Amino acid sequence: MAESTLSIGYPDLTAEVGQFLGHGRDSTAWTADQTSAIDDYVQAGVRQFYYPPAVEGVEVGFDWSFLQPTTTLDTTADDADQDMPDDFGRVLGNLSFEPDECVSPVVQIGVGRILAFRQQTDSTSVPRYFAINNKTTAGTDGQRFEIMFHPTPDDAYTLAYRYEAFVSKLSAAAPYPLGGMKYAEVLTESCLAVAEQRADGERGIHWESFVRLLAAAIAQDRKGGARYFGPMGEQSEQSPVPRRSWGLNYPVTYDGVTW
Repeated sequence: MAESTLSIGYPDLTAEVGQFLGHGRDSTAWTADQTSAIDDYVQAGVRQFYYPPAVEGVEVGFDWSFLQPTTTLDTTADDADQDMPDDFGRVLGNLSFEPDECVSPVVQIGVGRILAFRQQTDSTSVPRYFAINNKTTAGTDGQRFEIMFHPTPDDAYTLAYRYEAFVSKLSAAAPYPLGGMKYAEVLTESCLAVAEQRADGERGIHWESFVRLLAAAIAQDRKGGARYFGPMGEQSEQSPVPRRSWGLNYPVTYDGVTW
């Protein structure tokens, strides 16, 4: 698919920052130190846009809809713990079985409750609960996660879920930030605001512009994609879910949403 000609990419963002710093827009004329600094400012600006600070008109912890894709995982019989993908941040909601499976969604609870359940029984069955556990790391790799099921799956099941996705840095090979063309200006101002603060030691007109555009972008995202799907965190007080629900008591999935 062809990208919109109004989209902004990594070369555009570095050119904007280079010009702001007085180095010009031609990257071939920059020194190695200038190129490195410009790249740092751009990557920081993109991170600032993806995970916006709490400012006037913007609450802390806003989640962009474009950072919340839907995917699936396949369980393995007799495998209670599975590694999550490298770009996994957290699950948003519960896990849903395929539409032809008359089974209630797998409910998210805390790791402590999963361990307590496992102490009581090591049975295998259709999974009813899951928890996300932080895997140990020696610092040679970034933080990774695993999913813990109870009961241990007794078969291969395909489970759909929404999750917060971690994003890689921009580069010449992967130039386009997520969100698309409509967020080009707020992304540009975010990068310029970082350069302004780090190079000049102050928050000036680009920070003010970023904050104004950010509030408008969040309002636009809420209108076009973000929805409230209920509690996203641990549901430690949730009552047990029946293994199978017959008759009319089964979840209905339409257009990726389960009721």
